[in-house]
Amino acid sequence: MPTPKPPRTYRALAAILIGFAILALVYSLVTPLKYGPDEPAHFIYIRSLATTFSPPPIARTQTHTEDSIASHEGHQPPLYYAVMAVPYAILNAFGPPADTIWRVLRILGIAIGVFWIYFVYRLAREYFASEAYALATAAFVALIPNAAYTAGVVNNDIMIALLFTWAMVPILRFFKTESLSNREAAALGALTGLAILTKAQALILVGVFAIAALAVCRRRHYANAGGVLRAAAIVLGVAVIVSGWWFVRCWIVYGTPMPHSLYNPVLPDGMISLLVNPALGLRAIWFGSAAVYTYFWTPFWLVWKYVTWSCYFWPLVAVNAAALVGVALRLRRGGVDGRSLALLVFAALLTYAMWLRYALAVDRMANLQGRLFLPVAAVVGIIFVLGTDGWLAGAKAKRIGVILWLVLMLAANAAVIACDAAFYASGGV
Repeated sequence: MPTPKPPRTYRALAAILIGFAILALVYSLVTPLKYGPDEPAHFIYIRSLATTFSPPPIARTQTHTEDSIASHEGHQPPLYYAVMAVPYAILNAFGPPADTIWRVLRILGIAIGVFWIYFVYRLAREYFASEAYALATAAFVALIPNAAYTAGVVNNDIMIALLFTWAMVPILRFFKTESLSNREAAALGALTGLAILTKAQALILVGVFAIAALAVCRRRHYANAGGVLRAAAIVLGVAVIVSGWWFVRCWIVYGTPMPHSLYNPVLPDGMISLLVNPALGLRAIWFGSAAVYTYFWTPFWLVWKYVTWSCYFWPLVAVNAAALVGVALRLRRGGVDGRSLALLVFAALLTYAMWLRYALAVDRMANLQGRLFLPVAAVVGIIFVLGTDGWLAGAKAKRIGVILWLVLMLAANAAVIACDAAFYASGGV
């Protein structure tokens, strides 16, 4: 029987979830309707499913308004849009203005975000086996400005963050316990399939699970290979049943299982350019990585008028470097599950590798899409909590450290919200 959580844990978790919802709602109200990243394109997709029961045609240029019937998000898998199409269709039957429906969809996105933060807590608890550290991780991720901002606009990234993080919980548990029943494997397969059906980025989960399964086998010198292979077959089989039809459809309709809408790569000649001109490739990787790194933490386009890039980027690098040094100190002190941490970091590195290939070979605008890393924001939170723990030894020092983090991140959100309001008040350019 699992140990019941004390009332204090429930109250703290509830406070984190409610706080995140309020913060996301503030971002949603401050950001004008239709001005979230790619928001009209996402809205077109939802409207198309609600009114025509089919995805919209794929637009080959950015769709900046909802007046088009095509969408440059038309290549995306349909789960998020199908979920949102239900309330759209219900509301649309009563004939309210489109802006009213848009506002409701934003609020529903906040609800998805709240569930995501809950599973950030669950993943951190699975890793740390500590309520306090799991709560600290959830609070940290909830206060990343881009997390609450993304939850407050119409965008499928918040749903992939939820499903990806949720699926990582049983993957990590399997990695640690070396046990996965048929029922658990089927549930993990369903979660993986639903995540893939939300965004193809979730194919990363297959790679993470494969590495976890291989590690479980190696620890027992492959004596458990039969059971692991059976579990893997169930996971992958269910995932294919849930999501495979979409890729078959794309192959039939578009001639490829993974179509793209926009094509504006950093490297016009593709990844081969890295071999032909390594210096150019490395320069592109550095600038792209630096850009997406800044956009992971905040929607930087809202603050660039008021904060120079160097004044924002280098202090952020310093804080992250300090966190990594703290992790090294904590690992040196002992008592840290290094193998599980390595698996989580591997998931983050796969996410980075997929983003990098996409930015270099498909669409350079991915350099500005830090929200693509929200599925592994829980890993970032775990690293920061470990880093803080590495620097601070005593219980009192840790409490003070947590308070300082909360104050710092609340202040960061207040600054971003103020920039958000000022940015759009000045015309949003």
